Amino acid sequence: GGEARRLKAVKSDQRGPGLLSPPSASPVPTPAVSRTLLGNFEESLLRGRFAPSGHIEGFTAEIGASGSYCPQHVTLPVTVTFFDVSEQNAPAPFLGIVDLNPLGRKGYSVPKVGTIQVTLFNPNQTVVKMFLVTFDFSDMPAAHMTFLRHRLFLVPVGEEGNANPTHRLLCYLLHLRFRSSRSGRLSLHGDIRLLFSRRSLELDTGLPYELQAVTEAPHNPRYSPLP
Repeated sequence: GGEARRLKAVKSDQRGPGLLSPPSASPVPTPAVSRTLLGNFEESLLRGRFAPSGHIEGFTAEIGASGSYCPQHVTLPVTVTFFDVSEQNAPAPFLGIVDLNPLGRKGYSVPKVGTIQVTLFNPNQTVVKMFLVTFDFSDMPAAHMTFLRHRLFLVPVGEEGNANPTHRLLCYLLHLRFRSSRSGRLSLHGDIRLLFSRRSLELDTGLPYELQAVTEAPHNPRYSPLP
């Protein structure tokens, strides 16, 4: 029925050819995935606190934005690492880092209100994931900085409105850093960080799942002055 089709559509999105699966990787236990990518473990991965076990060459990311103007899309290499460390015996995800420094000191210029598009490609130039993140920094003072963290979860149908669904599984994460210049010009700066699955997620519960996007920003203060 409709629920089965909905589940199939969600699963096909996660099981597409863009995801890499190392031959030695075992299926990800679904209860462990929800614990693996939460809290301090997620933060430690993003901040590079774990020594990587290896690197994979050839990933790229295409970055674009739209709003009051549309900056030219750019394609940059992605440094992708994987780790032996894990939580609850679940494989750690891949960490991808897009260095924006090759674009120059000013970073990647974006409008104050709009949408960021980041498309991740694997070494075969197959799309792993296209991220679309809306933002509104129209009230951001000059010479300040902030960030957005965009997560994509699989959530059982009927639990989408629950703030902490029991079976919520994190599939992808995108971390964007924004900076306003002294003249008030907004840009992505530093780097873009991504977490993505080492292999397709095995959903053995038989429950229909839907994708849920959650975007978070700092609170109190929302913006911090540049150092």
